[in-house]
Amino acid sequence: MHALAPLIVALSGLPALFIGAWVSRARDPRSRGMALHWVLIGLAIQAGAVGLYWAGEDDRLATGTVIAMVVLVNALIVSMVLQLRRNGTPR
Repeated sequence: MHALAPLIVALSGLPALFIGAWVSRARDPRSRGMALHWVLIGLAIQAGAVGLYWAGEDDRLATGTVIAMVVLVNALIVSMVLQLRRNGTPR
């Protein structure tokens, strides 16, 4: 039963990996960076799922893992938005 939460988290990270693969096929110059960010977001969520599974019944480790995953995913999203804004302005 303690593997249900990590399984749900791992399944919720798969769409980000698929979006990264889909965006990488575009010919837009910004698509490579955006695809990299999507894949890194998916991998961060997968790593969080592994951390949750590894934490097991220890609430402190599980809480720390979730906080680290949320901070990392949000930092990657902010980085992606800033990159898109920087590359979107004409020079």
